[in-house]
Amino acid sequence: MAEELREIGPLRPLLGRPPLALISDIDGTLAPIVARPEDAVVSPRCRLLLKELLERGVRIAVITGRALDVARAMVALDGITYAANHGLSLWVDGEETPAVFEEYVRRVQQVIGEMTGGGIPGVTLENKGPVLALHYRGAVSEEAARKAILRAVQASPAARAFRLHEGRKVVELRPPVDIDKGTALAALVPRLGAAAVICLGDDTTDIDMFRAVGRLREAGLPGVTVAVRSEEATPEVLASADYWVDGVPGVERLLAELLIALPATQP
Repeated sequence: MAEELREIGPLRPLLGRPPLALISDIDGTLAPIVARPEDAVVSPRCRLLLKELLERGVRIAVITGRALDVARAMVALDGITYAANHGLSLWVDGEETPAVFEEYVRRVQQVIGEMTGGGIPGVTLENKGPVLALHYRGAVSEEAARKAILRAVQASPAARAFRLHEGRKVVELRPPVDIDKGTALAALVPRLGAAAVICLGDDTTDIDMFRAVGRLREAGLPGVTVAVRSEEATPEVLASADYWVDGVPGVERLLAELLIALPATQP
């Protein structure tokens, strides 16, 4: 079970092993959770602190379930590396290296056509190219909406081509490939040239990132995982991390303390 990270002390050994990589989820970690997913943005303080950490030489990457263009708009900083759609699309050194899933882009459109005939009250569909996200946050009965989504997915012939994944108040249909936030992290760390890793996340999908950091540690690369606690964070998220902080304000405090504690120069 994660311990509360009350101050920067436990992370200091990583700060002396540059270049340091800071790898983070967006929603619920850098951006407060809001009723409408399309309204979410990275907090102004997080954005400022990330910018200053970049200027100090920290290698920063975000790994998110969002589409790449949405993620880049939410963070709105140059110099960030992205793994979007849980790693289906990468943005490294200012260039996109997408995986090609055109078949699933078409199939998502088919699923939308099959599922929106009657509609599901309180459910918002987010078309992310080869991925379809169905958000039920804010439905009158969120559990009833979730069950309605699962029934609609089961009834959709096109949906059978996808793997179903559940996150925080969202059901996603993803192509049936072995890509998740953990494989994305493992792919990004060598590209970042990281000698140490700090990883932040708040959702069940971020557990894959935490496990990937654990595997890197076993291979000799120092790393620490930090869960972002909220009323919606599941016990599994906290159980899978080394430490926890309280919400986006806790992340802001952590980033500020990292900035102060960093050595004068980073490669």
